[in-house]
Amino acid sequence: MHRQHAQTAPAKWPFPPIPGGGKKTPKLTRGAMLADICLVLVWGAMIPGMMWLGVAVGF
Repeated sequence: MHRQHAQTAPAKWPFPPIPGGGKKTPKLTRGAMLADICLVLVWGAMIPGMMWLGVAVGF
């Protein structure tokens, strides 16, 4: 059985290299942060909401 050594494998294998060398990190805009916060709040409100609906219908 032939094993591949760590020296011959790409750095982030099996993922392809990032174009441009990967030194730049993408900026997160204010709109994207606001959308993330809203999604977390909606998701957090859905859990007790679904539990309440389940109790209301007798689940």
